[in-house]
Amino acid sequence: MKNEGIGGYLYLAFIGLALAVMGGFFVFVLGRGYIRAKETQEWPSYPAVVVVSELEDRQIGKAKEYRHKLVYEYRVDVKFYRGERLKRRENPYLKKKNKIDPSVEKFPVGSKLAAFVNPNDPTEVLIEHETKAPGYSIWFPALFLLGGLVVFFRALLKLRHRGGA
Repeated sequence: MKNEGIGGYLYLAFIGLALAVMGGFFVFVLGRGYIRAKETQEWPSYPAVVVVSELEDRQIGKAKEYRHKLVYEYRVDVKFYRGERLKRRENPYLKKKNKIDPSVEKFPVGSKLAAFVNPNDPTEVLIEHETKAPGYSIWFPALFLLGGLVVFFRALLKLRHRGGA
């Protein structure tokens, strides 16, 4: 009689654990995005000059994709470097050309801008910071993480109580 009805509690424990794992994964991803965005905002800026700013395309199969080919030069101490990234990640390829045009127009060749350079690695550079929005929405997956843990541990406690009865 002791083992009767434990299937429902095991199911609840599994569901709670699954919710907690999924919530934990998204808390990790959003937290990492926030930390990386915050980190770059503390990097020192150096003057830079745009040397290439054009629309680049590639064709994979029948679909054509476009991206902003951007190259700018900057100097840290006495050494010159070249950067190609607008943000911390690679400039993305997009299917619609009109989504790239504003970025190309924003950074014409010869324009001066501020390059934010990683003080530990002067080759890591960007000219636009990522948004810190992931940090402001981390509460939502945290609810799933905490709620899942509560369901999991309550189901385990019920199983323990039921097994000892």
